[in-house]
Amino acid sequence: MPQSRSGKWSVGFGIVLVISMAFSLIFAFAIGGDSAVIEGNLLLSIFNVALNLILNLSGLLSFVIGIYTIVKHKEWSVCKYLAVLYGLALLMFVLGEFIFPH
Repeated sequence: MPQSRSGKWSVGFGIVLVISMAFSLIFAFAIGGDSAVIEGNLLLSIFNVALNLILNLSGLLSFVIGIYTIVKHKEWSVCKYLAVLYGLALLMFVLGEFIFPH
């Protein structure tokens, strides 16, 4: 575990990212992958947007705070590097969505 406060925040955001991704997969499985179910229900669409915002923000914050901690505090915590790796994977996914729209 990291010793600095910002390193602990980075790991915390990484944990939130993993938990929200698990909820997102459970949600997709529960609706059967049919986006028409979400469009027909206001509560499900709000839940879907909130879940995606939490997932994306926690991943990006994990990446940014983790890089800041690595540069400033020179920590060598494995958990922090995993959180940065999760955030980098999410950042690559989001950038890929903007660069190569489908």
